[in-house]
Amino acid sequence: MTPARIATARPHSDWSQKALERTWRSVGALCFAIGIVNAFIPLLPTTVFLLIGLWAYGKGDPAMRERLLQHPKFGPGLRRWVERREISRKGKVAAVLGITVSACFTAAMIGPKPITWAIVAGLCGLSAWLATRAEPDANR
Repeated sequence: MTPARIATARPHSDWSQKALERTWRSVGALCFAIGIVNAFIPLLPTTVFLLIGLWAYGKGDPAMRERLLQHPKFGPGLRRWVERREISRKGKVAAVLGITVSACFTAAMIGPKPITWAIVAGLCGLSAWLATRAEPDANR
C-alpha cells in the first residue's frame, strides 16, 4: 500500500467513526426526548425510550449516558436496570397499566381483526415478561 493510499484511508475511517457517533447521539437524543415527553403525556412507554436512549448514548456519547445514569429522577431506575436488570414493583405496575391501556386503545381503533389479536398477544407477552423481571431488594 502506498503512503498516499494510507493517508486517504485514515480520514475516511475518522469520518465514518464520527458519523456513526453522531448517528448514535441522534438516536439517543430522539429516544430520550420521546421518553421525557411521555413522562408528562403518557402516549408511549417512557422507560423503554429512556433505556433505548441510554443504550444509544453508550455507543455515541458515553458522557451523556453517565449524565442520564446520575439523573436525580430517572437515574436510579435506569441504573438498576443496567446494573442488575431489576424493575421496581411501581415501575412494573405502571408499565403493565400503560400497556393495557394501549391494548384497549388498539382494539377499539382497529376492531376485531387478526392484526389486533396479534398486537394484543404481543403486548400480553411483553406484560408477562415485565412482570417476571427481578425487583430490587428492599435492603439495598
